[in-house]
Amino acid sequence: MSWHYKFALAVDVIGAIVALYFIISDSIRHSSSSNGLLSMVTLVFCAWLGISYYLYHHGQPAIASIMAWIPAVPLLLYGLFVLMFIILKPDMR
Repeated sequence: MSWHYKFALAVDVIGAIVALYFIISDSIRHSSSSNGLLSMVTLVFCAWLGISYYLYHHGQPAIASIMAWIPAVPLLLYGLFVLMFIILKPDMR
């Protein structure tokens, strides 16, 4: 496996795990009336990752890499934005 595919896949898996955490924690605390849309999006996202993984191991690494990077770019940008807030600690008065 190439390093850029592994990196994109790792970012995507971390994003899926975070979404699953929010779904499970909301259902345990009953803080949300319905997580149907988030559950559906997470399920589709996991299927997307599965298809990407399948394509990579069945001779289509270019398509699989593109599929892995499509959701990884916004997730990385969001993570960078959150990291900037943590590091810079802006005063929001």
